[in-house]
Amino acid sequence: MIMADSKLKSYIHLVNFIADFLGPNYEVVLHDVRNINNSIIAIKNGHISGRKVGGPLADLSFKHIKENRDSDKKYLLLYGKTKDGRQLKTSTYFIRDERENIIGLLGINTDISDFVDLKKRMEDFINYGGNNVMEDREEERFESSIEDIMDSIINEVITESRISVDRMDHLGKIEITKKLNLKGVFLIKGSVAKVAEKLKTSEATMYRYIKQVNK
Repeated sequence: MIMADSKLKSYIHLVNFIADFLGPNYEVVLHDVRNINNSIIAIKNGHISGRKVGGPLADLSFKHIKENRDSDKKYLLLYGKTKDGRQLKTSTYFIRDERENIIGLLGINTDISDFVDLKKRMEDFINYGGNNVMEDREEERFESSIEDIMDSIINEVITESRISVDRMDHLGKIEITKKLNLKGVFLIKGSVAKVAEKLKTSEATMYRYIKQVNK
């Protein structure tokens, strides 16, 4: 018991060190789990959760101690909430004695409510009319010239096929032509010659491919 007490006391300096390093927006707390009603033996920046020395364990701590009593897990990364509803990002490190029994918890908590609110505001701004345009969206290209745009689209479609042009048969080249046609590439002047060059075929063959995909 004395060894365990000494071990926990050695973490008090660590509480101060971590809190001073991270700053006032991070709460660092040390628990003695053998005294669940008054488990907090050291805390710095307690304004984050509103707790102080002599306070009890958090509700989920009991569950975590039980679940990890016989595990090799060293720490947990979690989320939590204060009494007034502010959201916290939390971490808990298990302190064990020489018999690997959990005797203490070292926690680091920070209020992320402002970031959660900012995330929601950003999502509301990005998503038009409730639709998540960030998922499966087409991205508008901003290049310096129409030739650059054409090159970019052609190269992207060829790359997506995952087959080198040298190994591509005529069916593969027709599929490339179909995709480029859907993207409107052939509306660009000089595109047929450019695609023919990229696919290592003739312009006459390209016109046949285009005619075929437009049927």
